[in-house]
Amino acid sequence: MTDVNTNNVGTKITQALKTGSGVDIYDLATTLAEAESLPKINTVTAKKEESKTSLSGYGVLKASVASLKTSFDALKDRDTLLNKSVTLDRDDRAAVEMVSQTAAKAGTYAVKVISMARPQLSEVKDNNTSFTSLDQSLAGSNFTITIKVPRNAASGTDVVVSTHTPQGIIDAVNSITSTTGVSARALNPASTGTTFSIFLEGKTGAANSFDFASTLSGASELTGGAWGSKERSATDLRLTLNERENIYRQTNSPSDVIPGVLTTFVRNGSGTTINFVVNEDTSALETSVNSLVDSYNQVITLTDYLTGDKDEDDEVAGSLSSEKNAVNLILNQIRGLVGKTSTTASGGFSTLRDIGVSSQMDGKLKLNATRYAAVVTTNFSDIRTMLTADTNDQIASSSANKGLALDSMNILDTIVSDTGSIKTKETNAAADVTRYEEDLAELQEKLESIKARYLKQFAAMETLVQRSKNTGEYLTGQFKAMENMYSS
Repeated sequence: MTDVNTNNVGTKITQALKTGSGVDIYDLATTLAEAESLPKINTVTAKKEESKTSLSGYGVLKASVASLKTSFDALKDRDTLLNKSVTLDRDDRAAVEMVSQTAAKAGTYAVKVISMARPQLSEVKDNNTSFTSLDQSLAGSNFTITIKVPRNAASGTDVVVSTHTPQGIIDAVNSITSTTGVSARALNPASTGTTFSIFLEGKTGAANSFDFASTLSGASELTGGAWGSKERSATDLRLTLNERENIYRQTNSPSDVIPGVLTTFVRNGSGTTINFVVNEDTSALETSVNSLVDSYNQVITLTDYLTGDKDEDDEVAGSLSSEKNAVNLILNQIRGLVGKTSTTASGGFSTLRDIGVSSQMDGKLKLNATRYAAVVTTNFSDIRTMLTADTNDQIASSSANKGLALDSMNILDTIVSDTGSIKTKETNAAADVTRYEEDLAELQEKLESIKARYLKQFAAMETLVQRSKNTGEYLTGQFKAMENMYSS
């Protein structure tokens, strides 16, 4: 008896040998199993691909809404809406830098420098004799140096000199510079020779005058360092500002003479006026508003593309066509921002419409340049209050009233945050993809099981056919043998 092989190769061999029924039972079983299972597999596969496509679509939509949120972020801080700059007409006498947009005030500041700030300078010698080398051995045992700042202070800062050389004195003074502001160095004041003195220099400003003393005396005395022997006195910067005379500062680089501006003076000249001009520029606000309009319009264009017709050559096109209701709910929240009322309305300005932002027939926004220019010129302060609540760096969770920009950002955050509505949709779509993949795995196993069942059934039939064929061939042989026997 011949058994029938049920694998694909076996059935091909069986056919080639012309045994059995001659039917390819492997192909037949496969065809019948697929006919029974493929409709379900195709349906689940289509659902899986649709979920994967919507996952991509929601990712694109989230990025676009996040870009709109970023545009509102550029409008939430008061200092970012008004650019201030400063110039001067005599850069040979001063340098200037804007250091605080908040503190700076527009206007012209006329300054005359009567005298410059300078530090005290004192010369120290070895009992009125210049030093000959840095490692010159000096008389005396360990001694103490005392520096008083200011010079008439009740007490000073002490430092012990343990290395009895000029370099030891310099190192000792410099070891307490962070406390006293006084530094030391070796300097030869003459044009020739190698002898030198130790020069002490304090910080600029009359309040930084100092007095130097040591415990050495007699032949070992250090001379010339005391206040009374100074080479130059410490003085303040003295200015005239907008005809207000006698303004004093300890430094030549004050940051408060002109509000928000660091001025560095390099020359004095009581007869020369230096004009500093602080200008205000509202172009930053216009740039940010136009960016907001563009970002909003991109969201509108993108949602039409995502929920529109599908395109075989573009996976994202129409990827959310089955999610129109969910997308429309998101769009309604975004559209509401155009007419949203600020919790810090000011001077009749409470919405984006009040500064010239309006909706068009296609749902997109447009900035009326004429309207915008008119209101910004006369009501910039009110607009800034409406947008920012006159705050900087206000946190989203603050209980205080927020400007329109931060309130709008909080609404958009409910859409794009890790707990927002789009994230929920993405999570659900990803879960659907996983579930459909599991369903497909089960359906594939079922298909293989059905095919195996058909093969088993067909194999049994093939065995019966082969048995019948073998019996017929046997009887035919017997009949021929008998025929031959009787005919001979």
